[in-house]
Amino acid sequence: MILLDNVSVQDRDLLSRMTTYFATLETRVKEGQGWLVFSCNRARATRISRFVLERLAERRPSVSYYHVPWRDFALNAYMLKVELKDQPDPEAPPPGIIVPDRVSVERDIAGRVTRDQFYQMRFVDVLVLAGLAPAHAHELDHLDAVMGERFAKRLPTIVLTPRAPHELVEDFARHAGGGDAWRRLYGGMYSTSLIAL
Repeated sequence: MILLDNVSVQDRDLLSRMTTYFATLETRVKEGQGWLVFSCNRARATRISRFVLERLAERRPSVSYYHVPWRDFALNAYMLKVELKDQPDPEAPPPGIIVPDRVSVERDIAGRVTRDQFYQMRFVDVLVLAGLAPAHAHELDHLDAVMGERFAKRLPTIVLTPRAPHELVEDFARHAGGGDAWRRLYGGMYSTSLIAL
């Protein structure tokens, strides 16, 4: 067990539980067992993320992982659900010879990067999503899509949120369909993951 100065009893207990989790990581991955950790302010989220990422790095390449801060997740959601929503399929053949302008080229690059990140979040062995704090409906839709795919494939996700449980429920409830999205997220995490406050 790791003992740190100025760390709460709850975090010492959490790090101890996570040490046990990572001692049997391959089994946990096969079971699809992740974590949902509430009330992670910036310092706590940094400490826990660092611990998790160091443990995951020790298991590379047998266990793949992808770390996504919420800011990056929200940007990915915006790009896919808003900016690129009505863009033509990048796999479709072009209608003719068209010389793309600079904006088209930059949009194409942004689209490829965005779709690659979306793929990684859905299919990597372990997704670490740090800072969950949804503020827009497109973020909830995107989260629902990512987590729905991960639950269906029994892939573990480690979710850290600065919000307390009741605050996160309120964040979801502010948006149409948010209550259903919350029930799917929490129900999926509750049935597959360890939960900590």
